[in-house]
Amino acid sequence: MSGAEFVKRRRSAVDTLAKHHSFANLLLTRDGDGVKGRCNYLILRFDGDFKGEGEDFYNACGAYEFRFAKADGAWKSTSITQRALQSWGNRQLHAGARKTEAQDIKA
Repeated sequence: MSGAEFVKRRRSAVDTLAKHHSFANLLLTRDGDGVKGRCNYLILRFDGDFKGEGEDFYNACGAYEFRFAKADGAWKSTSITQRALQSWGNRQLHAGARKTEAQDIKA
């Protein structure tokens, strides 16, 4: 998806879930005049009423790929790519992952 679509989906995904977003194994390498980076992620999301049972959560894991370049004398992030590996739980809790009616009809 385009960067604009990604930003639009993230903005519309604002919700009341409690979240814990972890990053691990950051690797930075030179790439021409810039730097590219990669890290693994784990996102834990829980509904405010989560009691430790049932499907009151929606979790995900995967990797992020970054590109950085110098702009105006400072390092800036120029791109982020999310490589989703797996998600589990109740996707209806997360507005950015929620199925629309049209998607339910196709399934």
